[in-house]
Amino acid sequence: MRKSRFIATSIASLGLITSLSATGIDRDQQPQEGLTSVIFFDVLDLPARIDEPKLRQVGDNYFVNCAMANRSSEQLLGLRLIIMIVEREGKLRKRVTWSEETPLAASSIRTIEFRPPIKDKIKGTDNLFLAIDEVIGHETIWDVVGADKALRAYSRGQHDVVPKVRTVANKYDRDRGPVVIPLKMKLPLR
Repeated sequence: MRKSRFIATSIASLGLITSLSATGIDRDQQPQEGLTSVIFFDVLDLPARIDEPKLRQVGDNYFVNCAMANRSSEQLLGLRLIIMIVEREGKLRKRVTWSEETPLAASSIRTIEFRPPIKDKIKGTDNLFLAIDEVIGHETIWDVVGADKALRAYSRGQHDVVPKVRTVANKYDRDRGPVVIPLKMKLPLR
C-alpha cells in the first residue's frame, strides 16, 4: 500500500513539475522589467516563425529577445527583418530593416537575440510591429513580396492583407558543405 502510494505521489509530482516547466512558470524567476512587447506578423508560407518577441534597451542599444522556430526540413542561415514603430494614433514614426545571421537546424526552435539598429528613442506609448522580410536557407531563399505594405496594413488592424512568398534556389550557399581533408594532409595516427 505504501509503495503504490509513493509511486502515485511521485508520478503526480513529476507531472506537476513537467507542466510547470512546460508553461514557463519558474518560482525563482522574477518578472523582467524594462521589456516592451513586440507584435509579430506571421507569414505562414515562411519556414521561420518568431514567438514572444520582447524589446529591451541597454544604454542606447536595443535588443529583441525571442524564440525562433524553423518549420522546414532545411537548415536556415539568416533573416532579413522589418520593425515598425507606430505611434498611439496609428502614425508610422519609424521603419527599420536589418539582416541577422541566425543558423537554425531543420525543424528546431531556440531562443535568440536580434540587434535592430534603432536610433530613435522608443516611447512608452509606441506600438512595435515585427515581420520577416526574407529567410535564407541552405538551399532555398524565401522572399516576402510586399512585406512592408502587409506589415503596415496589419499595424492598422487590417489583418486580411496576406503577402505572397516567392522562393528561389540559393545557389551561393548550397556548395558550402563539409570540408573534405585530402589523405595527404591528414596526420598519421600515433
